Amino acid sequence: MNEGKRIVIAGINTDVGKTVVAAILMEALEGYYWKPVQCGKPCDRDWVSRKISFKNRCYPSVDLSAPCSPHLAAKKEGIRIDAKRLIPPSCPSYLIIEGTGGLLSPLNDIESWADAAALWEAHWILVHRHYLGSLNHFFLTVEAMKHRNLSLLGVVFNGDGDFETEEMLLKKTNTQCLGRLLWQQRLTKAVVKNLAQKWKKAIHAALLLKEI
Repeated sequence: MNEGKRIVIAGINTDVGKTVVAAILMEALEGYYWKPVQCGKPCDRDWVSRKISFKNRCYPSVDLSAPCSPHLAAKKEGIRIDAKRLIPPSCPSYLIIEGTGGLLSPLNDIESWADAAALWEAHWILVHRHYLGSLNHFFLTVEAMKHRNLSLLGVVFNGDGDFETEEMLLKKTNTQCLGRLLWQQRLTKAVVKNLAQKWKKAIHAALLLKEI
C-alpha cells in the first residue's frame, strides 16, 4: 500500500475534534477507520461506527481502560506499547488513522505516538481547535512534524475562529485548509455526510497534488 492510501489525523492537543474529522474523512473518501490505541471510555471506534454510512469499516485497536496518556494507561494494565508493534491493517480503500492525544503523547517511557506513526508512510491532516494558547500548540506541532519529515496534507479548523488568523497559520506553515468544522448542535449521521460532501473536493485536490 502506498502512502496516499493512509491518512493520519493528528491534533494540536487532546480533545480537539480528531474523531469527528476522522468520521468525515471516512465518508468523503469511502475509507476505513483505525485508532491504534484507545484510552478510556466511551470508545471512539464505536462513535465513528454510529456516525458513518458504511458498515464494518472500523478495525480493532489496543483498548485501555484508563482515560489518560497511553504510556500511563498501559502501565496501569501491566503492558507496554511498542511503536514497531502498531502495524496498520491492510484495507481496500483509504485507511483513516486517528492519533491518541497530541502528536507527542508518549506510548512508553521512550517512544511517542509520532514515533509509531512516522513508520507508516502516510499523509497527515492536522486538526486545530480554537482556544487560548492554540496558536503556539499549532506551530509547535507543525515544527515536530517537519522534524520527522511527515507529509502534511492540510489543516482542519474546529470552532469559530478569526479568518485572518487562520490564513496567517496556513501561510506561515505553507499548507492549506481542507475544511472548517463549526459548532453543531447535534452531530448526526446526516451532518457528517453533509460535511463530507463539502470537504470532498478540497481533500481530493490535496491528495492529487501530493501524488504528482
